[in-house]
Order: sequence, then C-alpha cells, then structure tokens
Amino acid sequence: MNDFLMCDITGFLIFFTLYISDLLKYKVNQRTGRLYDFILIVSCITIIFRLSYHIILRTCTYSFAIEVLVRILIYLALMCRVLVYSLGALFAFSATGLLPLLRRKDFQKLIIILFYLIPNLYIIVDIFNQMMFSLDNSMNLIWYRPSLLLDITIIIQHLYCISIIMIYKRLLSKRRILYTLLMLPLNIVVLIFQMFFPSIQIEMFIVAITCYLIFATIQRPEILVNTQTLALSNIAFEKELKKSVRIELPVKIIFIKITNEAHLNMYLGPERFIEFLKSVTSFLNTLSKKAKLKASVYYLNNFVYALPTENQTDEAINVQLNELEKYFSQSFILGKAKINLITKICVVCYPEDVDTADKMLYAAKNFDSIITKTNKPYWYRDYSGERSFIIKSNMEKILDRAIENRLFDVYYQPIFNVETMTFTCAEALIRLNDEEFGIIPPATFISYAERTNRIHIIGDFVLENVCSFLASKEAASLNLEYIDINLSIAQSLQNNLVEKVRSYLEKYDIAPSKLRLEVTEKAVNFNPVIVEKNINQLANMGIRLALDDYGTDYSNIRNVISLPFDIIKLNKTFVDEVDNSESLSVVKDTIHMLRSLGKEVIIEGIESKERAELFRNYKIDKHTACKYLQGFYFSHPLPQSEFVKFFTI
Repeated sequence: MNDFLMCDITGFLIFFTLYISDLLKYKVNQRTGRLYDFILIVSCITIIFRLSYHIILRTCTYSFAIEVLVRILIYLALMCRVLVYSLGALFAFSATGLLPLLRRKDFQKLIIILFYLIPNLYIIVDIFNQMMFSLDNSMNLIWYRPSLLLDITIIIQHLYCISIIMIYKRLLSKRRILYTLLMLPLNIVVLIFQMFFPSIQIEMFIVAITCYLIFATIQRPEILVNTQTLALSNIAFEKELKKSVRIELPVKIIFIKITNEAHLNMYLGPERFIEFLKSVTSFLNTLSKKAKLKASVYYLNNFVYALPTENQTDEAINVQLNELEKYFSQSFILGKAKINLITKICVVCYPEDVDTADKMLYAAKNFDSIITKTNKPYWYRDYSGERSFIIKSNMEKILDRAIENRLFDVYYQPIFNVETMTFTCAEALIRLNDEEFGIIPPATFISYAERTNRIHIIGDFVLENVCSFLASKEAASLNLEYIDINLSIAQSLQNNLVEKVRSYLEKYDIAPSKLRLEVTEKAVNFNPVIVEKNINQLANMGIRLALDDYGTDYSNIRNVISLPFDIIKLNKTFVDEVDNSESLSVVKDTIHMLRSLGKEVIIEGIESKERAELFRNYKIDKHTACKYLQGFYFSHPLPQSEFVKFFTI
C-alpha cells in the first residue's frame, strides 16, 4: 500500500479519535464546538471516499461500470473536501468570534456562500465535460490542469480568512489570532505542495494534525464545560461574552438564579442536588433548541444559569420567559422527595442595559440582589431608572468614594432596660452619606462590602469611632453600660481581630466591658474553629458578647451553651408573628429556654406600644424575661449629637 494511503488511514484514525474524545468530554450545544465536530465527521467521510476509489483502482479491472463508480466516489470526495475547508473557514471565524459579525454583513455572507458554491458548481459541471481527470483501461487515474482550480479556490478562501482576521485584529485576542494564523498558512503550504506533486497525497493527514492542534489549544472541552451540571462553564461564558462585546454584537442574556439552593442542597444532599441541576440544564438545552433561541446554556456558579441569545425579538424572549416561569414554578418529584424552586429570572441586554463585558458580569452576579421586589421574570431595563437600582449598580464606586472621603457616619440606637425602665445602652450602626445619592442604609451596601472585602475598612471605622466616643466626656456623662457593635462574618473570621480590638481599647483607654460585640449565628456556623477562637479570646479580655439574629438561621443550641455569649438577641422577623397564639408560644418557650441557660435577652424590632408592653410585662417566675427592648417605638438610630441630647433630656 502506498505511503499516501497510510497518511489517509492515519488521518482517519486521528479524526475519529478526536471525535470520540469530543463526544465523551462534553455534550452541549455550542456553535464553535458543533462546527469542529462537523469538520471531523466530514473529514472522515472524505477519507472513506478517497480510500474507496483507490482500493477499487488497485484491485479491480477496468469496465464502464467500474469507471462510473470510481467517478462517483471521486466527485463525492471532492465535494466533501470543499465542505471540509468551508467548515474550517466558518470554524476560524467562530473561534475568533467574528462569525456573528460577518453574518450581519450581507456582502461578507455572500462571499462565504460563494466560496462553498463555486467549487461545487465546478465539480457538477465537470461531471458532464470531464475536464479534471480521466481513467484509462489500465486503471490509472490521470489528473489535468483544470483540477488545480479547486486548489486555487481553497487557497483564495484561506487568504480571505487571514485578511478578515487581520482587518478585525483589534477586536480579537492575540492568542486567538496567533493560533489561527499559524494553522491557515500551514494548509496553504500543503495545498501549493500538492498542486506541484499531486501523487503525494498528504493533505488530509495535515488537516488531521491541524484539527489535533485545535483540540489542544482552541477547542478544549475540559475547560468549556461545568462537569457537575453539564452546562457550559463560567470560563466559556466570559470568553463568549467578551467576543460579543469586542465585535459589538447585540445580545440579550436570560439569567436564572436558584435562590433557595442552600435549603435544597441540605434537603436533597449534594449528589442528588447535582443530578437535579443536570436535569435543569437538559430542560434549558431542549427549550433553546425547540424555540430556536440559538442560545447555549451556561452555568456561572452560585446557582446562576445564563442563556445568551442572538437576533431574538422581545416578543420571542417573553414567550420563553413564560415557559421558564412555568417550569420553575412547578413542584419537582425526586424519588420520594417533593421540592419547589425559588428563582429569579432576568433579561439583560447589551449594549442597551450594560455597555461593557465587566458590567454584564456584574449584573450576572448581582441581579437577584439589585432587584428584590418581584418574583416574576423581568427585564433589567424596566428597573434601571429607579434610585435603588442605580445605587446598587454603582455600589463599587459609591463605597470607594465613601472610604476615600470618609463619608460614613456612626449612628446610635438607644436600648431600653426593662428592669430600670431607662435607656442604659445603645447599638452602633453605620450610615453612608453619599455626596451624590444622599443617605444610603446599611442593608443596601453592607452585603456588597462583605463580598468585596471593603467591610474590614468599614468595620475598623465603626470600632474606632465608638471607642473614641466612649472615651469622650459626653459619653462619660451618659453613664452608658456599653455600646453594641456588629461584627460582620468577614470581621469574625479575621485572624487579627483580637489584636485589633485590643489596640483600639488601649489607644482610647476604654474598659473592655464598655464594648459588646455582636456575632451572628451565620458567622459562627460559617467557620466555627476561627470564630469560636476569636469569641473566647475576646471574652477573656472582658468584652461582652452577644449572639445576634438568633432564630433566623440554622439555630444551634450548642452555640448558646458552649460559647461565652451573655446576651442573645431575638431578631424582628422572629417575633413579628406573636399576634398568632402558636407563634407567641414558640417565642416565649425560646425566651424561657435562654433565660434558664443564664442568658439575657434583647428583643429587636419593637415598633408599637402593644408589642413593647407584651415583652415588658412578660415574666418568668416573677422575674423580667426580656431585660432589653430595642426598636423604632423607642427611638430611631440617631447621629451622635442627637443621641447625646436624647439621653440628657
């Protein structure tokens, strides 16, 4: 068997192996991946046709029927060869991100079509005039000069691809340009070589090597797919998004956030929950295909799915939003378990809503927290003019400006002592007074500050300001028991928390008992080892400690018993339903349990006289059950100067 047949066989094995590897590594819809698979399949078919007619030439004697069969196989091989290079051009444009841009330009689209149609028309014409090759009675295949026109057309196609990529190179990453410009010239060299040495057929072998290089560099399924959900990965989403932005391709992205993932994960267990996420991916892929959204399904971590769509009208997307709402609002039966999803669905448009890739990625991560007042699918643009939306969307700039210009203020909310019937302490609360947006409440900026580590700067600001106030003559005249300071989760996890608190106490000569640090249940449960170490060391310094928001997270009585909390704060949400007799019984039982453990109790969120009287009069064995009450009924948080006046009146 001649060497060039071995090259074809080797090329076939490479194509086939790459295709099987691609199938085993991922099974998702993506344009570039599909084009790559088509190249592999058509290349295998091309080689099969080539091998078939060469085997016939070497094993059969001449007859008219044999000549017809050989001609059919040759023409099929030539047509498949043209298709391989046309798909290769489309793949090059898709891999660089230029394909959607070229599809929008009628002239460019026509050129791409002509590069495929002209060679095939030439092959069809040759069926009747037989100018490219002939077969003699000795079964010798003779190629003529007109056959070179096919090679010339393919070379021109490659040069066109290179020129387009160079024209738009400012829009492309250097790595993509480098890979493409290394591979296309290689094929051009091989084509020119075969024009002069047609008997040495190494073309498909070189194409196979090119496909292998693509597999190892551009087309890497292992980084394109989230292996847990079988959707495309966050990395793939960022790459596709940045390509769209570079070529200014308008896209409308449907984001879907599963907001009760923690409860589902705990209820189902990690393995069953992951299997459920795979079923969600399957549904989204089916929906995209059925509705012709041309949208690949991406999983962005943090239980967010993304479906970027192209050339879709608002009406078409609204139809799919209704389908998504219907699907996610149903009850799912998994074995014997019945679960319900709580989701947020949002459509964000580029460039109408956001004009950069970074802003789109920010929207993807934060859309569910930026807009919280609807459980229906919504369009980002419908809320973009609201003040709260604008503030949340610009939170990074607002916080950086506040930190740089010290735009934070510490407010104090008085706490009522039921035993003495006076105000004896207070809670320090941070406020942000932005020069553009005015007063911004903590609920708006604290969570973002925690996610971006700016919370440490804010926490230090509060701690130092409270210590400075406690050291002042004004505070001394108020005879305060202590001032509460909330510690965020991030602060509770600081390795140097104890040293930092000690340094402020020493700097302002403050007795440790004048501070009471509040730690949330969520912080304790987040990392018990570090938080418990900090809590015990702070308690040993003489600092009072409170467990905040008890009853709103996964309440763990172990935290109450084993850790040195002297006060437990019951959150407003925990006691809001006390008008219901059953809920009231639960609240009273909880208070009774805490008091039996020797803990004092603060009730937060007291907003009415009736609620204040209820807890003020609640006794256990003729003793006050709830020592402290706090809420708007007594006083809103006050600036330091007004707080001092409040205490001195």
